[in-house]
Amino acid sequence: MFGVKLHEGSGLQGSLPLSVFQVLKEQFSVSMECFASPLNCYFRQYCSAFADTDGYFGSRGPLLQFFPVSGSFEANPPFSEELMEAMVNHFEALLEASDKPLSFIVFIPDWRDPPTPALVRMENSKFKQRQHKIPAYEHEYRSGHQHVVAENEVLYKAVHGTLVFFLQNDAGFGLWGPTEERIAALTKAFIRQ
Repeated sequence: MFGVKLHEGSGLQGSLPLSVFQVLKEQFSVSMECFASPLNCYFRQYCSAFADTDGYFGSRGPLLQFFPVSGSFEANPPFSEELMEAMVNHFEALLEASDKPLSFIVFIPDWRDPPTPALVRMENSKFKQRQHKIPAYEHEYRSGHQHVVAENEVLYKAVHGTLVFFLQNDAGFGLWGPTEERIAALTKAFIRQ
């Protein structure tokens, strides 16, 4: 996406498989992505880094300038430790301020050596309703170059585990809580068959 070399930046725009987005929509009423671009979005509305250009294609602008009071959202941030930590700060502030149903389902790498500050913060967050791990090499992501690569190259195996955090206020948990049935559907959609 950015840079002068053929694959520079391609890893920064990985996305969840379509099957996972379908489960997020059906089981958790997710309707928007917190990190996407016009080239890899699933939903019609999403947050992206470039509101000036991406706004024409459904972007609501950068996540840190987006202030929802209700709704169910998916977040698969670029794997930048600083951005992931800023995201957690933002989500916790939004959840603290709202008494309407609000939910963020966050997908981050299971980096433990050392653990990222965002991972530690979410594990200890008062808004964490559940944490679920998808094992390394058993699931896939969509390539950031999905629009220009061969169909058999769109998905690639995740070489690290993925942690899924359900950050929800009480009202959000009441509507979209991560029940065993919902987690099973999410896992099935993510695990490579």
